[in-house]
Amino acid sequence: MSTVSWTSTARCTPRAGRLCPPVPGPTPPPTTPWAPLNCSIFLSDIAGFGDPDRDDDDRVVLRATLFHLLPDVFEGSGLPWTSCLHQDRGDGILTIVPPTVSTMVLVNPLLTLLATRLRRYNRQAGDPVRMQLRTALHVGPVLLDGRGFPNQSLIHAVRMLDAPVLKRSLAATGADLAAMVSEHVYDTVVRQACGTVDPSSFRRVRYQVKKAKITSWMYLAPAAQSWPAR
Repeated sequence: MSTVSWTSTARCTPRAGRLCPPVPGPTPPPTTPWAPLNCSIFLSDIAGFGDPDRDDDDRVVLRATLFHLLPDVFEGSGLPWTSCLHQDRGDGILTIVPPTVSTMVLVNPLLTLLATRLRRYNRQAGDPVRMQLRTALHVGPVLLDGRGFPNQSLIHAVRMLDAPVLKRSLAATGADLAAMVSEHVYDTVVRQACGTVDPSSFRRVRYQVKKAKITSWMYLAPAAQSWPAR
């Protein structure tokens, strides 16, 4: 079992004719080798991906668009796509952001840029490949076991993405983007944002997914024009 890791540090080894320099500052306390790191967890999902009105060619276009659009939005937000870990979920992407990166970036400017790019794409896209996107943002310990991420924080983020109220709101409004952030992220990140994201545009929602009762904050980015709900 291994932790999520982006960098490694080389240790100085004494040998003949060479001494290691003293380590400045106090000696850090020992850490558990397998202790998970607190990371931002960002999930995306294409709404209605399996809709019978869509064929396989449509789904190929939607996936190609998502895998082009999200990296561009991350890069435009100052967050290199290649610095994160990604998992293809078929109709979406799971992204684990390095613990050294502020979660603020994933709210401001990323949410605004993502909504803008989706709106621009949908203006030019035909209805079968028009994209409505659901996202979820949470922060918590992330542990990689070689096949995936078996930790509670990721399970919580997936349940946020699957919130019935998020799906209903996206379908009812025809929005381009429906984003859900955890209560912790709203209190510590969204409410403190001073950029293009207005905290008052988020709505507090309570819902249940399986046996979990969850409170989160939902944001809807309006579409460029009215579209029929899928």
